[in-house]
Amino acid sequence: MDLNDGGGPFGFDIHKAYEVCTLINDIDASFIIETGSNTGDTTEFLAKLYPTKTIITCDINNNYFNFAKERLAKYRNVTVHNVSSVYLINNIKYPKDTLFYLDAHENGMELPLRQEIKSIKHGIIAIDDFNINAPGYAYEPEINIDCIKGTDDVYTNNPLAKYPFPLLQRSRRCGRAYTTKKVKANWNHEIFKKLCKS
Repeated sequence: MDLNDGGGPFGFDIHKAYEVCTLINDIDASFIIETGSNTGDTTEFLAKLYPTKTIITCDINNNYFNFAKERLAKYRNVTVHNVSSVYLINNIKYPKDTLFYLDAHENGMELPLRQEIKSIKHGIIAIDDFNINAPGYAYEPEINIDCIKGTDDVYTNNPLAKYPFPLLQRSRRCGRAYTTKKVKANWNHEIFKKLCKS
């Protein structure tokens, strides 16, 4: 198993964690669905922070799945699945107040983001590795505005916002996009910047 990417919850990006947790708290999400468990760093962080919320995560990589399943077994609110993200989204019942954290990508495989977005019926959606056109923020070239057709307004992280914590993780900063399907969210926070869809 390759663990050389630095790891850590949300890649040790405190601004990303703050944004996602702001949305979870704002809609009082009772369900969190994470695609791309990897070794379970982010899942464990969320399980500890939100012990009363149902957290479902998946990974198609058998090594990551087995590691995450064993690591997260002590959390009664977490379920780990060894299925594709699209299969999970299509085959699970989830309430309207669900937050989706989409971060599934496997080296050498097609990104599932377009299919994930199509499959989500309702909820708030956080997309990692999004192209926000800001220097110093990494992204997957295929993850852009074209991937999220059929959603409501789109917001991105705002690199110029004043966050309550300094960002110490400089080597793995990446863009994020946030959107909804049939759910209202409070975007009146400077950490979110409206993205104009073409």
